[in-house]
Amino acid sequence: MTEKKKRLYLYIEIILLLWFAIFTFLNGDVQSLWADELSSIGYIKNGLSLREMFETYLYLDTNLPLYSVILYFWYRIVPYGEQFLLIPSILFCMGGIIFLAAAVKKLLGERASLIAFCLGCSSNAVIWQGAWEVRCYSLVFFLSAFSIWAYIEKTLHENKKTLFIYGAAVTLFLWTHWFACVLLAFYGLADLCFIIGKKCSWKVLLCYPLGLLAYCPWLIVSFASKSSELQDFWAEVPQWKNMLWTILFFLSGRSILWYVCLAAGGALCIKTVISFFYKHMERNAIINLGFICTLSIGWVIGLVFLYSAYLNPEGSLYVERYFMVIAPQILMITAWGIEYLIVFSEKIAQYLKARWLKKSFPVIVRSGIALALCFYFLICYKEAYISIRKPRQEFRCLSEYLIGEGKLWNDDTALVGSNRYCALDGFIDYYFVKRGVEAPANIIDGKINEKDESRFYKNYDQWTEEELLNFNRIYCLKIHMGYDDALKEFLEGNYQLVLADYDLGLEIWEK
Repeated sequence: MTEKKKRLYLYIEIILLLWFAIFTFLNGDVQSLWADELSSIGYIKNGLSLREMFETYLYLDTNLPLYSVILYFWYRIVPYGEQFLLIPSILFCMGGIIFLAAAVKKLLGERASLIAFCLGCSSNAVIWQGAWEVRCYSLVFFLSAFSIWAYIEKTLHENKKTLFIYGAAVTLFLWTHWFACVLLAFYGLADLCFIIGKKCSWKVLLCYPLGLLAYCPWLIVSFASKSSELQDFWAEVPQWKNMLWTILFFLSGRSILWYVCLAAGGALCIKTVISFFYKHMERNAIINLGFICTLSIGWVIGLVFLYSAYLNPEGSLYVERYFMVIAPQILMITAWGIEYLIVFSEKIAQYLKARWLKKSFPVIVRSGIALALCFYFLICYKEAYISIRKPRQEFRCLSEYLIGEGKLWNDDTALVGSNRYCALDGFIDYYFVKRGVEAPANIIDGKINEKDESRFYKNYDQWTEEELLNFNRIYCLKIHMGYDDALKEFLEGNYQLVLADYDLGLEIWEK
């Protein structure tokens, strides 16, 4: 490839990345934070020490704390506004796209790298679950892409530097999401097979112990400290078709890309089996790595499916966004398939008799693929622009209404909301305190929650009936989790419902 074309590809990638950053940032404050994001803030709210944050995580959360440690420090310096809070998520997604493209470039070259870049920038999952979420999935995407890039570097060029980088990637990735352990276990098994086949040295296994030493104690203590059982998890039991739909989810529902990904993965598996009988490692190394990426997708989806459908259906863990750990691999195999379509068209052209067709056929195929990628790119951002403007859990509008009315600070007024997973903590701290408004005078947890969730606001059953009846006006937040039936019976027996705005997520009860 000429230097001129390389520069052109680089300029296109820079433009795509800048567009991704500008679009996600400018639209980042259109939508209010929702309950899970408020939980993220509730764990790291002002006034909590890092130790208290870790203790809460051990007791309540189902993820690992690396993202929250980063958010803990960012939250204390960033100004109020959802788009500013999303900056780390946006940057992590951008970094993930860069490492995804770098990994593909290492295997297939500049053109395939550009294709991967386009796919990463136009993935609805990367935008919605990553850049527009104050949760760990952007970091998961980044560290997964970083890990596969480091794994490829380590496999192709084994030395102290690449082993150290991959070891660091393993350690960080393990502290981000539980599914990272499932993915990295497969990489470890693949390395073990390489060692047995004398394709690499035993030193590659040294990349894993440091991460495991940091990870296993947290794993043990976390499960010992959890207040809920795995059987209490809310996800539905998956069906067989869900395994294929999960891949489609990370390809923005584009069926053509889905077929390309499945066909490319199948072709890589077949080619690896055939190439197994040849001894030219350098020639087969790229295919081997493509095969590993393909199998890693099936490994993670398959194990989680088996666990969720058969081993513990009451505690199913099959939630599509959790598979962000394999999003880079899915996008990589799809880019691989598109690159192979271009290469295949060039090979077919050699057998065409007409000279004009021999020259024009590859150009037609490349142009068609370029137009399709441009079309998908435009559709992705059109959908994102429209979707983020649809009202969902309007916590921000609710807080603005309450602040504007101004009665929450009266001694005879109370605010009731559920602090499950510290979501009410996050709501009060972000939409009141962070904004510069004093927290409401009387806050009641409308559900009977655990001690770590009720350390700031007592459960309603910890208030006597006399104390509750001292309030002449009670605001009840109905967004996401509502409040217990027993409290509702008390309100219906002693108060009148004067407002029920379910779009806003609010009930107002008065004597």
